[in-house]
Amino acid sequence: MVVEEVAAGVAREARRIARETGHELLAEVAAGPIVELQRLNNALMDTYRVHQDVDAFSLLFELNTRSFSMIGARIMRMTGCRADIGDIIQEAFLAIYRYPTRFCPDKPNAFRNWSYSIIRNTVYRHAQNRTRDGIPVEMLEEVLQDTNTTSPPQATENGEQDEACRRVYALLLAIYTDVYAHELKARDRLALELVEIHRLGYRDAAAVVGVRLENFKMIVCRARKKIFQSMVRTLGTRQP
Repeated sequence: MVVEEVAAGVAREARRIARETGHELLAEVAAGPIVELQRLNNALMDTYRVHQDVDAFSLLFELNTRSFSMIGARIMRMTGCRADIGDIIQEAFLAIYRYPTRFCPDKPNAFRNWSYSIIRNTVYRHAQNRTRDGIPVEMLEEVLQDTNTTSPPQATENGEQDEACRRVYALLLAIYTDVYAHELKARDRLALELVEIHRLGYRDAAAVVGVRLENFKMIVCRARKKIFQSMVRTLGTRQP
């Protein structure tokens, strides 16, 4: 198995979050000379679950947007789902934002399995809305074994929440658009446009903006953080 390492800038940001929150697991994971991606994901998610820390969520978003897009696109091809991949990914992160207490950091790949399950179920819901016959279960089982599979009653509860989830998503998208248009600097808007709309890799996008790769990552992180904090203030769900 290939061990994915994170960049030095990401590790420094993780250590800062660990210092500010006092989260022991994150401090332990981020302290070593080599910071492994999946362990960091687990620690960041647990930090967000326990402390509801905006920076931890923002860093999770930055680290996993590309991988979420890849696995989401794969499941969509397998199921014939024609939804917009951007909608799938945004809904997946919205579910992580809304239900952090459902995360159990008890296994090395806990966040990967949990998040893949969320993406899979999101694609499944979209595909069900577009087809009469539904989706063969065997097509989904090939994606990734889900160690946290929901029971039928839980699946029913999740289905009842779909409409409310869509309404919340529409509200968050409206807030996102307003902050993007009126509160971000032109360079920040360009950075987000390159990675979130045109799907450029960070290195290529940094070249377009004309900054170093590490600086570009910080531009994107700060822009997303500003949008997220504005959402929190507008919705009044917790202290910014």
